Amino acid sequence: MNVWKYTYIQFFKIRRKVIGECGADDFAAMLFVVLLDCLFYLGIVVLADAFTGYHLLPEHKLLEVILFLGGAFIIGGIRNRSMCKGGAFDRIRKEVEAEPRKMLWGILSLLYILSAFAFFLLSVYLWGKKMLPVFIPF
Repeated sequence: MNVWKYTYIQFFKIRRKVIGECGADDFAAMLFVVLLDCLFYLGIVVLADAFTGYHLLPEHKLLEVILFLGGAFIIGGIRNRSMCKGGAFDRIRKEVEAEPRKMLWGILSLLYILSAFAFFLLSVYLWGKKMLPVFIPF
């Protein structure tokens, strides 16, 4: 088991309690995991821009759109294939429910969620304040 699977199933359960049952519960829970992965991805893209001189994202809007949306769609497609298709949801759900150390995985899941948001916010803050050194000037 890994933290993505545990977060996926726990968000599924929380969403079911709050909203109720609907046909797309597993897909919506998968989108939450994709959001966390995309936050890490976007943070890395922003940091890469900072290390190359702070000029890729503001000056090249098409490149920005391709990097952000293209990466998000690729991550979403990979997660959809690995978490929702071919009976994967039921297999993951059984694996999470059979896990004896739920407290450990709950803590790791919470740390993963908080670190995703913190990494993205920190990278955007450092990029905005231009506090990172330029390693590869173009």
